[in-house]
Amino acid sequence: MTELIHAAKVGDVSQVEILIGEGADVNQKDLEGSTALIAAVEGGYTEIVKKLLAAGADVNGHDNDGWMALMGAAASGDGEILQILLDAGADVNAATNFGLTALMTAAGSGQMTAVQTLLDQGADIKAKDNNKWTALVWANSEGHKEVVELLKQARDGGS
Repeated sequence: MTELIHAAKVGDVSQVEILIGEGADVNQKDLEGSTALIAAVEGGYTEIVKKLLAAGADVNGHDNDGWMALMGAAASGDGEILQILLDAGADVNAATNFGLTALMTAAGSGQMTAVQTLLDQGADIKAKDNNKWTALVWANSEGHKEVVELLKQARDGGS
């Protein structure tokens, strides 16, 4: 793990600032292919996310499995970070190697607000993962009834 990824992972804003100031590669990956941006998002560190993006972090950078920062924000339901990533140009319909999209991760985690935000941003409700599961199937399989209803309304044209 690089110093920058470690600083982002533990939420050390001042260390992130120092490393960026010293010219650290904000898109450098660790052995799993993860980046400082993914680490910051998964830690819920909004300020670090903003600093990394301002320093040129690739909002669509992904790890070896295709997991992106947007998917982490969708799964956690962090609306502020989700919106920051979308505003920075995150691909709302990007998928992991398994075919998982941010909408599917939000739906499977029961994150109503994130699901609505992603739908509003044009997330493909019909996208299927490698098992042919849609976001609706993910929400249903995890017992998230309110998300299921929201997705059914969106699918039927009533969002």
